[in-house]
Amino acid sequence: MFGKARLSVLVAVLGALSFGPGAQADVPSALGEDAGALNAMAQTWPVLQSAAQSYGQLAPYAAATWAGPGPRKQTLYGYWEQCHNTRWDSVTQNLVTGGLNIAGDAEAEAYAIQAVATDYPQQLSEYLVQLVQSGNPQANALANQIMAQKGPLLSALNSLTTLLNTTGEQLGNAMGPNSTLQPLPISNWQAGIGDAPNLAAVQYIPGPNNGAPIGWASFVPANSIYARLQDICPTGTASLPMIPLKGQVMQAANQAIADEPDLAQTVQPLENGSTWTAPAIDDGFYPEMDTQVRQQLVAALASDETGIAGYMVPITQSLQQYNQEVQVIQKEIEAAEVGPLLAGRNPRPFRS
Repeated sequence: MFGKARLSVLVAVLGALSFGPGAQADVPSALGEDAGALNAMAQTWPVLQSAAQSYGQLAPYAAATWAGPGPRKQTLYGYWEQCHNTRWDSVTQNLVTGGLNIAGDAEAEAYAIQAVATDYPQQLSEYLVQLVQSGNPQANALANQIMAQKGPLLSALNSLTTLLNTTGEQLGNAMGPNSTLQPLPISNWQAGIGDAPNLAAVQYIPGPNNGAPIGWASFVPANSIYARLQDICPTGTASLPMIPLKGQVMQAANQAIADEPDLAQTVQPLENGSTWTAPAIDDGFYPEMDTQVRQQLVAALASDETGIAGYMVPITQSLQQYNQEVQVIQKEIEAAEVGPLLAGRNPRPFRS
């Protein structure tokens, strides 16, 4: 799909990361923040996977009607005007941006999953030390409860990490010489964090034929008194409902950076959103984006987003299992209310 020049956009979607210890001063608060972020990501990831899967429905938009050149209209005096493709202008080019947003969202979300999932047991170990060293019977009882849960927690984390590693390798192999993914037919693009269109709800509403043309579609004598452009081109508007992923992914990315500051240089560029351009052609009358490239671009996205979704599917169940273990431990910590005994202050409430 995206080619070796931007391998990290896909491989990093589900690639493995490793992080050193990063215990924070306020351990109960740090645990609550990690647990809240994991709970949110366990809900966002399957929505993101579903959005990628739904992009198989993008294939019809690769047709000339949606991505090719606009129609040509004949004036009253027999000359031909070139019109805009209003379907491309209002719908299809936004779907392309949405496809890149899905890739950027998945990359950022995967970084966040690995960072936060790894940070939680590190923070938990620090918290256990505080509980044991406190000498408080209530704190010791909580420590025993947590220790009984830590085995399943680490087992779930190991399963999640293994899947992330395996899926990253699968994506890397898929993009090799025998790749089944199609490279994007453009070189100037950048995936970033953003919302994704709900393809099932996209609508195009044709308007009157009173739109301005791009220019002449064929040669017109310079001295012709009848060579006047007329507003006779089709018009139309679009309804393009979006799946609100940006805010959720941004929150996950910010938590990942808080847990692992070195991630900032990798994740923050994604926060600028997706950008792309296709090469233009000039036939002597007017410059226009290469419509063949437009059609190829849409077709590649339609094919490859569904393939990527397939790689994402196994992560969902493993992430949910790990999140479940985290939430069980977190509720035990909240119920015990030993924070004031350890730090002399109220623990920060857990975010569900």
